[in-house]
Amino acid sequence: MAADADKRVVLGRKENSMVGFRWTGAEPDGMYEIDVAEMLGARWEGGELVTYDLEALQASYDFHQSDEYMIDND
Repeated sequence: MAADADKRVVLGRKENSMVGFRWTGAEPDGMYEIDVAEMLGARWEGGELVTYDLEALQASYDFHQSDEYMIDND
């Protein structure tokens, strides 16, 4: 469990403000949509949006932003 905790990266936190959410700066460059982060594997743990594999999230996001990404509606 300690090894997993070492890999935990907080991407954002819920806030009691008009915005309601704030990125921490650890998110992949250009990631601005919470829905995209969740779709690519980030999960909410209480009021924090986290990932345990930032490299994989970055790679998935890069692919998502590429011209090769297509949504599979099946």
